[in-house]
Amino acid sequence: MYFSVQDYGLLLLLTVYLFGLVYFIKSNKGESKSGWLCAALLCWPLFMADEWIRLSGEPDFAVVYGLSDIFAVLAITCCYRAIKPLLYEQPTARRRLWLPFIITALFQIAVLLIPTSQRMQWLSESPIGEPLYLWPAYVAPLLTGFSVLLIGILITEHIQSYHRHLPEQSVDIREFKIARLAGFMGMLVGIAFMSILLVTAATFGFFRLAGWESYHHLMLGTGLLIVLTSLLFVKNTSPSPFEHERLEEGKATPYEISSIISKAERHTIDSKAYKERGLTIAEFCRSADLDPTSLAIALRVSDKKSFRRFIYHFRLEYAKKVLLRTDTKVASVAKRLGLNSEKFLSDYLVKHLLKNGSGE
Repeated sequence: MYFSVQDYGLLLLLTVYLFGLVYFIKSNKGESKSGWLCAALLCWPLFMADEWIRLSGEPDFAVVYGLSDIFAVLAITCCYRAIKPLLYEQPTARRRLWLPFIITALFQIAVLLIPTSQRMQWLSESPIGEPLYLWPAYVAPLLTGFSVLLIGILITEHIQSYHRHLPEQSVDIREFKIARLAGFMGMLVGIAFMSILLVTAATFGFFRLAGWESYHHLMLGTGLLIVLTSLLFVKNTSPSPFEHERLEEGKATPYEISSIISKAERHTIDSKAYKERGLTIAEFCRSADLDPTSLAIALRVSDKKSFRRFIYHFRLEYAKKVLLRTDTKVASVAKRLGLNSEKFLSDYLVKHLLKNGSGE
C-alpha cells in the first residue's frame, strides 16, 4: 500500500492526538475546563473524518464525504468555552458565539446536493473551479476557515486582556502567564487565514492543486491539535474577579480610595500577606473583606498603580528589615542596584521563603 506525504502527516497527527487523549483521561480532575475540552478533543477526529475515508480508500463511506468541516468550528467553539473560565471567575456565556457553528452547519448539509458518485471522485482528486455548480463543495470549507479565524481572534483578545490585567490581580505573575497558549492561538489564526486563501484559490481555479482538501484539513487539523495539546498543560491561571466595565470607568471618591487602601494596608501587615507566594487579589480581598474591583480602582488612581506594586512595597520593607541584615551578598547586590530595585528583592524573597518556609 502506497502512502503519500499527507498520509504520513495524518498518521503523525493521529499519534499525537492519541497521546494527548490518554494524558487527558489520566489527568482529568473535574476542572472547570474539562467538559468543554473533552468535547473539543472528541471533535478533532471527526473533523479529520474525510481524511480517514480517503486513507482507507473505501467507496462505501463516500456518502458522508464532505460533511466533516463543521467539527472544526465546533472544536474551536468548545475551546473558547474551555479557556474562558481560566481567564474569568464569572465567565459570561453568549449565545451568538454559536452563530458561526449554526451557519456553517446549514451550508455543510448542502454538500448532500452533490451526487455521491461525484463526491467519490474527490477521494483521489479534489474539485477545482466551477463555483456556480460546485458551490456546496467550497462554501463549507470557506465558512470553516472564517469561523476558526473569528473565534481564534476572540480567544486571542481575551488572553491578551488577561495578561494586560495580570499585574492588577496577582503578584507573582510569571506563575499565571499562558503566553505559550496565546502564541499557539495566534498561529491558528494565521493558519485559518491561509486556509481561506487556499479554498478561495481552488474555488475560482487560480491554480490546480488536486489535493487541496487534504491540505485544508491537515492545516486546520494541525493548528487545532497544537492548541488542544497546549490547553491540556494549562494548569495554573488567575481568573479575573473584576467587573471590567466598572474597572475601565475607574470612578471612586477620594474618601473611598483612602478608606479602601487603608484597610488593605492594615490587612497586609496583620496577615503578613506579602509573604504568600502566588498571592492573588481575589484571595486577598476574600480574607480582607474587600471588593476586588474597588481595590483595583483605588490602587490604579493612587500612586500604588497595581496590586502587584502594592504588595511589592511590603516585600521591599520586609527585605530591608530581614534579608539585608542576614545576607551580606544580597545586601551588596541590592546596594549596587539600589534599594528601589523592588523586583530583584521580591524575586529573592520568594526563593528565600520557598527554601526556608514562611520566614519569620
